[in-house]
Amino acid sequence: MGDDFEALRREATAWIVLMTSGKATQGDAEDLLRWRALSPEHDRAFVEATRLWRSLGPAMAAPAAASRARMTRRGFLAAGSMAAGVAGIGLGLSQLGYLPALGSLFADYSTDVGEQKSVRLPDGTLATLDGDTQVSLGFTDRARALTLSSGAAVFDIAEGDRRPFVVMAGLGQSRAGAGSFSVQQGTDEIIVDCLDGDLTVECRGAMELTTGEGISYSAAGLGEKVTSDAETAAAWRKGLLIFRNRPLADVVGDLNRHRKGKVVIARPSLRSRRVSGVFHLDRPEEILAHLEDTLQVQPISMVGGLVLLQ
Repeated sequence: MGDDFEALRREATAWIVLMTSGKATQGDAEDLLRWRALSPEHDRAFVEATRLWRSLGPAMAAPAAASRARMTRRGFLAAGSMAAGVAGIGLGLSQLGYLPALGSLFADYSTDVGEQKSVRLPDGTLATLDGDTQVSLGFTDRARALTLSSGAAVFDIAEGDRRPFVVMAGLGQSRAGAGSFSVQQGTDEIIVDCLDGDLTVECRGAMELTTGEGISYSAAGLGEKVTSDAETAAAWRKGLLIFRNRPLADVVGDLNRHRKGKVVIARPSLRSRRVSGVFHLDRPEEILAHLEDTLQVQPISMVGGLVLLQ
């Protein structure tokens, strides 16, 4: 590996230090995207540095800080310009879904708000990602492990690999050898549906699921096993959002994955109100109208697609 690539990797590590410092702005994120796009080698250096960072963490911070002084003049000027950015405005745009979230820069696979896509994992498994989803790989010789840090995904597991396929989300994990299942990050819980085959879900205990069964878990542990409706589970793949007696907090969380802007529940007492209905992803405003009619909440529209529910 040549000296030029090593220099790029040092620059990439300096970028990571900046982005994880707590002081990064959305301007930083955009400049990093431009830096990665300068060449395939720039992008590869960032991917490799990110994977190393995950395993070593802050121990890399000191050498990375020193390497920042050796960044190219172009990179140095860009970093100086970024530091002068207005953090509040940039972060606000990210949270409203108009610009990439900072966390997506470090995920192996991610989607923007309102975006869906399917990707092939290294073992051949097909992962279908919903909007605003982030997935990071952790494959080893013993397990095909990955972490779903936000959003929702369906995994159609590739056959012929003896390693278990494990999806970690929140405080638990879902483990299978074959078949298909979905995992969704709710506001206060993780929702798992077994779409085909057999599945073990673990969180302060373990529960076996088979086709057509689902379960949720939270910091309190596993919930009750329920019959999973095939039409409801991962309905977003069909362009639908289907809610059956779901808390308003979860409904708003799903809506925010598919709608530019952000819906915020202004009154905490509303979070547990229950919602049912079938809605089209390409008409998210119908959900707000439904909430206004059925829950007697008042949506207040503000600039940038921000809506307050009170």
